[in-house]
Amino acid sequence: MTRIIATLGPASAGKATITRLVKAGVNVFRLNMSHGRYADLEQWIGWIRRVEKEQDMALGILIDLQGPKIRVGKFENGYLHLNTGDRLTFTTRRVTGGPGLVPVQFVDFAKSVKRGNRVYLNDGNLCVQVLRVRGQDVEVKVEVGGVLSDFKGVNLPDAEIKSSPITAKDKRDLKFGLKAGADYVGLSFVGSADDIHQLRRMIKRHKSRAHIIAKIERKSAVACYKEIIEAADGVMVARGDLGIEIPLKQVPVIQRKILRECASKAKPAIVATQMLESMVEHNRPTRAEVSDVSTAVMEGADAVMLSAETATGRHPVEAVKIMAETAREMEIYQANHSRILHWSRFFKDDPPISLGIAYSANRLVELLGGKALMVFTRTGGTARQVASPRPNVPIFTFTDNLECARRTALIRGTVPILIKKKGSFMQDLSPFMQRVKETRLVKKGDRIILTTGVPLGVPQWTNVIRVEIVP
Repeated sequence: MTRIIATLGPASAGKATITRLVKAGVNVFRLNMSHGRYADLEQWIGWIRRVEKEQDMALGILIDLQGPKIRVGKFENGYLHLNTGDRLTFTTRRVTGGPGLVPVQFVDFAKSVKRGNRVYLNDGNLCVQVLRVRGQDVEVKVEVGGVLSDFKGVNLPDAEIKSSPITAKDKRDLKFGLKAGADYVGLSFVGSADDIHQLRRMIKRHKSRAHIIAKIERKSAVACYKEIIEAADGVMVARGDLGIEIPLKQVPVIQRKILRECASKAKPAIVATQMLESMVEHNRPTRAEVSDVSTAVMEGADAVMLSAETATGRHPVEAVKIMAETAREMEIYQANHSRILHWSRFFKDDPPISLGIAYSANRLVELLGGKALMVFTRTGGTARQVASPRPNVPIFTFTDNLECARRTALIRGTVPILIKKKGSFMQDLSPFMQRVKETRLVKKGDRIILTTGVPLGVPQWTNVIRVEIVP
């Protein structure tokens, strides 16, 4: 039911390993555009598509744009000791760092901060406070000291960064990724819905239909997360930088709010960062990590994501297996103890027909003891709407559009099935029922709730509902 996203990297970049990852439960592969040469990434994409064909299943590809990641520069000795109480100067001048001087690789750094602002360094492990801004220099006082080495990250939770999150590098990476056939584009450091609109215009100029995943990892994004969800095609709760931008204790609450909003808007939601982090080195996760994965599933995440665990970790396949087993255990519990989300989460005063039909299909599953849902779609809209109330049965998603099949691979509960031509399914369901039986997820005599839109191919249009029995 819950999708699994695996990040490819040196530990997993090989056709044989990709095959093992898919068999273990991976539905979508993430390519981190912060790392890797285009030649390598192109080869990885080729392997994914070959495995997709061999395994006869739709696999999604997500390219994750780096965004304007702010970093310190280079130091004389490769690092600098910051002692609590010390006063330093941060500068955007092109200099090598040394005692009392920290170069920052962000031209608008001095313009973005002001007296009293906090600046976090090295994944939030170090903290300084701004005392004064003078031209390109910013005087700070160290509040939490430690060792700061070359090119470590910088976070500005109190600053208002108005520059676009799409850098020149991102534009080059986007062009490469779309040409290579990416299904999803992850936009890092989103600040507002306008950032989504800007990226969508770029994607259209490349004549691509790739969907946008907005990564909520800035304090400013949390303030307008509903608008961002409305503008994007899906959302990733990127808890790494988010846990620096806002107090850690607020991250679980924000995660829950985002997952609820995504479900009500029929937008896929991904929970990411450090889900099984200990498995980068060890062959077993911590109890807390297993609980974290289980909680994300319980709260209705469409997908959970592995980063370093599969990119550079020592046990990439084992990490996927444990994530899949953990998700499945919670899903079994949910099937026996929970119902679909309440109608009030979706309906306003005058709900659209499509939403009413999609929700009613879910209710029929509960009322009639249905074992599965079946949808026919060319855009994926029907699958998203049917999945949004979080049914505890598989959603067989038939489409004659390969791109659509790959994009629905990210949606919770879907079983994408590619067909050459829909034909007259309203008159003859037998070939579709045969494909469903081949999955072994249903058996003879089971009830299946079918829903689609007529005419076919109209986005977000669902107006047909039927109950069928598996022959």
